[in-house]
Amino acid sequence: MKCRMCGFEFDEKELKNRGCSGCGKHNCNQIHCPNCGFGNSPELDQEFEFITKLKNRFKKRESKTDSI
Repeated sequence: MKCRMCGFEFDEKELKNRGCSGCGKHNCNQIHCPNCGFGNSPELDQEFEFITKLKNRFKKRESKTDSI
């Protein structure tokens, strides 16, 4: 995972205190960066990935219609 705040890349599966222990909230499902402590949400990463795929599809369609 790459931290959205500082850009530090880390393996969230190897973190000892993954999730709520970093922020004090319970059941927040955030993964806190070991470098800066920012709470990264895995759900947001999935949403951003989906949006990126959609944008790429639209770009491909636009380039096909422009070449016609």
